[in-house]
Amino acid sequence: MKIIIALALVAGLASFDVEAQAPYIVGTWRLNVAASRFPGPPPQMHVRRYSVLDDGTLVGAAVFVDARGNPGFLQFAARPDGKDYAEYDSQLLAAFQATGVTSKRTYSETPIDSHTVEWADKLDGRVIASGKKWVSEDGRTLSFTQRAKNDKGEEIEFLFVFDRQ
Repeated sequence: MKIIIALALVAGLASFDVEAQAPYIVGTWRLNVAASRFPGPPPQMHVRRYSVLDDGTLVGAAVFVDARGNPGFLQFAARPDGKDYAEYDSQLLAAFQATGVTSKRTYSETPIDSHTVEWADKLDGRVIASGKKWVSEDGRTLSFTQRAKNDKGEEIEFLFVFDRQ
């Protein structure tokens, strides 16, 4: 009986890994501004790093300088299962460190195929940005779309294209 359960767990983990974007996304990526599309001025700099923990959790970190010169970061640790996981940016991490209050912002991703996921950022359970993220077949390019609303409530869309470093 223990052998059957162990085999079932291994089979489940193997199918989980096949559907996940890892290992294709693992590595460091630098924004290719010329290949990207922004509704306004592009960031001055944007670098992403993805790694996978032993349990299959994807850790994503982004470091950027926006068009006005303001630095920031974003980090999440999530499994590709469609569930919400805490996500932190510069301000939310500072609040957590000062008060112990956990982030009200979450990240989730759901696999579409071995190179593509749908993702969503939420604040207090409400979607604030979403899109698709994919790694090219040759593994050299990471791209993602982002749909969000601007300050006027109008929907805007971005295309971020990154080159593997």
